[in-house]
Formats: sequence, C-alpha cells, structure tokens
Amino acid sequence: MPGLAADEMQDVDAARPTIKIGWTKKAPTIDGHFSPEEWSDAAHVDGLTQARPDPGVAPTQRTEVWIMTDEDHLYVAARLWDTNPEEIVRHVMLRDADLRKDDRFGFTLDPFLDRQNGYFFQVNANGSRRDFLFEGGGFEPSWDGRWYAQASVDDEGWIVEFAIPYATISFDPEGNVWGFNMARGIRRRSEIDRWADPVLERFLTSMGRAGNLVGMKGVSQGVGLQVAPSGTLRRVDDVNQIEEGDDRERHYTRADPSLDVFYKVTPSITTALTVNTDFGESEVDARRVNLTRFSLRFPEKRDFFLQDTLIFNFANLNRNGQPFFSRKIGLNSVGEPEGITAGGKITGRTGRFKFGILDVVLDKHDQVDAENVLVARGAMNIGESTLGAIVTNGDPSAMGTNTLIGADYNYRNTNFMAGQSLYASAWVQNSFSNPDRAFEDDDSAITGSGLSYGAKVEFPNDKYRWLVSVEVLDGDFNPALGFANRVGIRDYNAGFRRRWRPNSSVLLTVDTGIAGRLVTGTSSEVKSGLVSWTVADLANSVGDAVRFRYLHLFEFVETDFSNLSISNGRYHSDEGDIRFTLSKNRRLGGEIAVGAGTFFDGSRTRASADLIYRFSRFVQTSVVYRVDDIRLPDGDELIQVLGVRLSLLFTPNLSWITLVQYDNNTDSIDVNSRLRWIIEDGREFFLVVNQGLDSSDGLSAGRTAPLVKLQWTFRF
Repeated sequence: MPGLAADEMQDVDAARPTIKIGWTKKAPTIDGHFSPEEWSDAAHVDGLTQARPDPGVAPTQRTEVWIMTDEDHLYVAARLWDTNPEEIVRHVMLRDADLRKDDRFGFTLDPFLDRQNGYFFQVNANGSRRDFLFEGGGFEPSWDGRWYAQASVDDEGWIVEFAIPYATISFDPEGNVWGFNMARGIRRRSEIDRWADPVLERFLTSMGRAGNLVGMKGVSQGVGLQVAPSGTLRRVDDVNQIEEGDDRERHYTRADPSLDVFYKVTPSITTALTVNTDFGESEVDARRVNLTRFSLRFPEKRDFFLQDTLIFNFANLNRNGQPFFSRKIGLNSVGEPEGITAGGKITGRTGRFKFGILDVVLDKHDQVDAENVLVARGAMNIGESTLGAIVTNGDPSAMGTNTLIGADYNYRNTNFMAGQSLYASAWVQNSFSNPDRAFEDDDSAITGSGLSYGAKVEFPNDKYRWLVSVEVLDGDFNPALGFANRVGIRDYNAGFRRRWRPNSSVLLTVDTGIAGRLVTGTSSEVKSGLVSWTVADLANSVGDAVRFRYLHLFEFVETDFSNLSISNGRYHSDEGDIRFTLSKNRRLGGEIAVGAGTFFDGSRTRASADLIYRFSRFVQTSVVYRVDDIRLPDGDELIQVLGVRLSLLFTPNLSWITLVQYDNNTDSIDVNSRLRWIIEDGREFFLVVNQGLDSSDGLSAGRTAPLVKLQWTFRF
C-alpha cells in the first residue's frame, strides 16, 4: 500500500486545504447505508463552509465526508445531516438530469493537477447520478462515465456512497497529488456548502483554487481495454409522398451490428475505434421554428463524439465561427443520421500538453462518394491558461476539398483582484476550399481561402460581470467541419451586469444589466444591431424569479425572407418582455414569458411556457409551448410550436420517456418514445419508436421506425 513520505508533502501548496487519502485493502459495499467499520481506513472531513448565500459562514446543516482508495477505485461517502429531513428536496430520478433543483452532493477531480480540467460527479437523495467533463470554461454534460453510487434517506438526513473506477478516468500514474473539491446543495434555501474556495465568484468546477488530494500515487487503470459490441434491429415503414428522384427504400427490416473499442495506451492516453456506427437510440432534437435568416445550431448527443470532446474545444467557441462541430459528421442538414463506416480517435495528455486526433470514414449516400474527414487538436498549458492549434481536413458534403488551420490562446486567472476571475481569449483560423468540377456552378460552393479571427475579455464575477468581444469572418471563410451560419461580417459584443444581494427574507438577488451587439460587413457597413436592457431581475431563495427586459433591434435585410413576408430594407424594432420563473422544487415549476412590440415593418406578440408537473418522483410531465403572432403589411403569420413530454421513471437507471412535438409551419407531429434500461454503465438496452404524423388533412401516419438496441461493454 503506497505511503506518503515527508518529502512528497513538499509539493503541496500549504495555502490550499489538503486531504491525505486513506488506503484500504477491502472495498466497501456501495449501498447508500454507511457502515463505520467499512470506512475505518478513510480520511474524515467534518464540516464544509457556506459559499452561497452567505460565503464564509457556517452551514445551516452539518456534513461529514469519508474518502479512501485502493488500486482500482476511489471511494467517497457523505453523511448529510438535516434537522428537517422531511424538507429534503428529491424530485429527479433520471440519469444525467440537472440536479440543481434538488438536494445534492458532488465532487470534482483534477487528476493531472493542471488546475484547469477535470471530472464532475454528483448524486441527489434519490441516488440519481450526474457527471460531466470540464476544461477551462467549457463543459460537456453529455459525457457518461462508468461509476457507481447509491443514496438513502433516514430520519437524520441522507447518505450517499460513491465508487469511481480509475479505468473510467485519465490520470498521470506518477502524480501523487490531485486537485479536489466537494460541495453540498440544500435546495430549500439555495444554499451551497463547499470544502475549498467557498466564495460567490467561483464554482465547484473552478479548479484554480481547489484543494489537494494527496497520496494518489499507486492507483491503477488495469489493462485499460473496453470492447463494446452492440446490435440494432430496426423496422422502417415510410408512406410519405415520394419526391421525384428519391430512390430510398421505403419499407425494410434491417439488423445492424456495430463495435466500439476503447483502449488506454497509458492512463493518460486513450484510443477509440468505432465500426459500422449506429446512433438510432440518441435523443431527438427539440423542435424549433427559425424566425431568422441564419441556420440554427443543435447540440451533439452521440456518445462516440462526446468521448474526450473538450480536448477539441477551440477558444471556447460554441456558435458562429466554430472550426469543429461534430454534428457535421454523420448527420444531414435536418439532423437525420447518415452512415459512418468507421471512425478512430486518440486523445490524451502528457505533461503540459494535451492532444486529440479524430478520423472518420463516411458512407456513400445520395450519389455522394464516401468521404474521409480528419480533425487534429493540440494545446499546451501555461498555468491556468492554454496555447493551442487545430487542423481539419475534409468536407462531409463531399462537394470538394477543404482544409482549415487555426491557433488560439485562452487566458484564465482565478485569483485576479483579491480572488476574482478574469478570462480572455484570442484566436485566428484560415480555411482553404476547392469545389469539385461537378459543383463549380453551385452557388453554395466556396472557392479559395477565408480568414476568421477574434478576441474576448470577460470578468465573470458575482457582484460585477462584464464582457467585450470582437469576431471577424471573411465572406469566403468556410469551416466545412465546423459551424458558420453568417460570414462576411465583423461581430462586436459587449455586456455588463450588476448584482445586489440584499439582507432580506424576500429577495436573494437583484440584477440589472445591459448588453449590445453590432454586426457590420467587412467594409464596416452596418448590417444589424441589438440592445438588451434587463431593467430588473429579481429572485428569492426558493428559486422563484421575475425579469423585466427591453429590446431594441436594427436589421438591414439584403435579401427577402424565405419564410416570412419581409422584403429587403432597413428596419428598427422595439420590444418589451416579462419572464416569470417558478421554482422547480415544487410540484409545478418552470418559466412563463410574454412579450410584445414592433417587428420589422409590423408587430409581434409572443408568449412561451416551459412547465413541468411532478405527480411524484416516478411520474412527471412537461409542456413546452411557444406562439408568435406576427402582423405584417403583406400578411399575418401565427407560428406555434408545442412539445409534450411524459416521463415514467421507475428507478434512476430505468426510464420510459415519450416526447410529442408539433408545429403549424409543417403541420406535422413527431412522436419519439424511448425506453432506456441502464443495466450498469456501459451495458444498456434501448427500445425506441419514432412515429411521424401528418395533420394537414386529418391525421395520417407518415414514417414509422421502431428499433431495439443492446450494447454490452466488456472490460479488461
């Protein structure tokens, strides 16, 4: 059993809280029922400190934590005392759901001690688990690691126990000190108690001021090999009207095997291979109607691309100008899956450096030849900051050749001006495009090189928060593997927010702020502008809030809208809105918003509701509704989008969720019903039914596509 020599302690920053971890020869039973004998080898922490709402003072409830390890697992147990256990909030029963609406306990690990990156693990009083990756200012909540946790509630509070296999995470095998922090949330009073760095300005994932976990040298990943075969059986019956030239098969039954292999070459370097990849069980996108002239961006939800995805993060860009956006691979323009023959990836960290290489071979489809696409990313840590580069090659549309190169610098300082945070970034990228002869006359084809560059400075603190940024995208900038929905522009942004925390039993926070955006052409001609003034945003400790806002918009429309009766010209619009937030720790929670004002050369009244009702923690239903009543000189438009979700949550690992979506723009209804059984992490069963319905003339079936999928991971 590794010990902790005196000279090893010399590398530990004395200003940070430190835990000397206990080593054990006998693994505890992870059942949510704390046994002192099983945890007798653990390090013991008695007490956290309030970070919110009263930073630095004693918590309203006591917390005890035990931490120990063997060669294969990290073990954490917490006894969360509560003088009023009947008031513990525990609504959520779903894997990876947002647990901030519940009482919860979690911790963060920084295995490379780079004070930037790490893993987040959290559990609520029901035993529902949440995990994600974080790196710098980026998060990937869709990451699912393999780990175990159980919780129980008794008449003295609640208990949670964790076991994290070291095979699940990457780490430096020679590192004896890991970054570590932990926190408890008490929902009924919006209280957060933290072990290290209990301040308003930072969060549990702010590893720059986290504590130390000492004595970690000697842990092992094992062989580090995971083999995950899966099989999908699907039936498709499509009775939609066949368009001319559409030769796709309309009725078929098909069985598709696939294989994912993950191998840790070292504990800090992971290789991944996927063959005949199928993503049919992935959650469907939320339906939206686009009222702008620019394409919408939807999030990635496919596991293969989510593995170590933050290594490919470039300058924290997640909107226009992003050089790599994995949804460009294996999905068409409307989000439908297209075949991937095979894909490979290697990601890792060594010393101050981190890197990732992704290579994917796409199937031939729609008279488009098979295409190979490649992304390579590398970065170097400089304290809390990073300096990096990215290269992409290939065009998923197979319209020609495309290459992009870029470089970025990301500055982070979490001890700026007596413990506050300051972030800054700067980036440049250049794309090179050459369409094939068959597409030379295509108006959408881009030829030549295009430059994009920008910079941002952000002061993201509690009392004062501000940012300024500028981004330039040439008209020929074409990130074929990225996301760019508006080029040929200069994009300027600025914002400021002031927050007060009154000593009041009614109000927790009072915010006011202003933000602005100006978009010009590359020759400085004004194209659009926005001023958003948050007059007041008031919130109480329970989670209720109300916001009053005024918006002024300017738009120069160069080409007519395709979906609205708006002609080219210059327009000014003014709008006011009110948003009410109902705390989600009640049975009924969510948001309701209403707004009205001018809209181009007409007017618009809009309303939206995003509500959830919990019959119990096992049965929940939610409704998302948005209506835009647009009045224009050349015609009126009433646009409605509706989504209804029914969630049957049998256990935290067994759920059946049905989502029905409708919009009157297409007069279609889509039903997605998804049964997910997590037998254990990496071993899952899915039963999914997708049903399309046409409501334009009565109600008739369109495309019906049920599937069954089983994935079974073998670990060595």
